Amino acid sequence: MKIKVWTDSNNRLLNWAYADENRPVGPTDEGFEIIEVDDAVGLYENHSSIIDGRVVPDAGYDPDADRPTPEPSPEQKMIAALTLEVAQLKAAKSSD
Repeated sequence: MKIKVWTDSNNRLLNWAYADENRPVGPTDEGFEIIEVDDAVGLYENHSSIIDGRVVPDAGYDPDADRPTPEPSPEQKMIAALTLEVAQLKAAKSSD
């Protein structure tokens, strides 16, 4: 598959997007380069480089560890508290 890649002066991947399969591989006048890849694995913006038309992820970079853990919303916290309270009430009632 062909993709468009935008890089900085050090060939660090800044952004990427899918490209038309009919576009030729190589630099463009539009400020990006067209490269061909087998899949989108390793296309980590700000954590990989484009070297000789190939994607080279940073050694040791773990994209899963880089993702922020979302905090529960106030509504989710309230639902969890209510669920716990109902479970406790049911448990107390069944032990009577």
